[in-house]
Amino acid sequence: MLLVSQPPVCDNVVELLDWYELPQIIVLVLERPTPCMDLSDYCMAMGGKLDQAVARDIMQHCQSRSVFHRDIKMENLLVETCRDTMKVKLIDFGCGDLLRARSYREIAGTAEYIAPEWFLEGRYQGNEATVWSLGVLLFGMVNGKLPFREDSEIVKGCMRFNRGISKECRNLVRLCLMRDPCKRPNLEQILSHSWMSDLS
Repeated sequence: MLLVSQPPVCDNVVELLDWYELPQIIVLVLERPTPCMDLSDYCMAMGGKLDQAVARDIMQHCQSRSVFHRDIKMENLLVETCRDTMKVKLIDFGCGDLLRARSYREIAGTAEYIAPEWFLEGRYQGNEATVWSLGVLLFGMVNGKLPFREDSEIVKGCMRFNRGISKECRNLVRLCLMRDPCKRPNLEQILSHSWMSDLS
């Protein structure tokens, strides 16, 4: 939290305002936009899923600062609901770690968002696992449900899209959810994908 709160402050990451070290715990004082709701509740309020244009805006807000969040999911994104321009903030760095080049060999985060290489090899890379989580997130936003529930489903990688999801959106989800992590796009490639700028 200290790293991600260093200036210049990222407008899409919840800001650490203060912190206190007590004998048994560390207390973090974080900003809380009001009114707001987490993305899961926001999707429910919008009828269970989001319009692709809204989902695209949320994807563009997902940024990092050499910190591996390890638990990107709907419940860890806050949506400010009082503004004309929707603002999204990433919260809860409790599973976070420093982003490093070598593999991670311990798992953290929410089971439905964990990349298949963990189940197949017992290790994963930070950037590739983040892209996988973003693919799961995008699928969930536009379909109203997550693509996988069980470990075996994650490893198989089979998913079913709802009708009406554009070809470009399906393509981006499939790229992010490639079983081979080396074939997944990086964050810059996601941002430059045709779906991120054109929903025709």
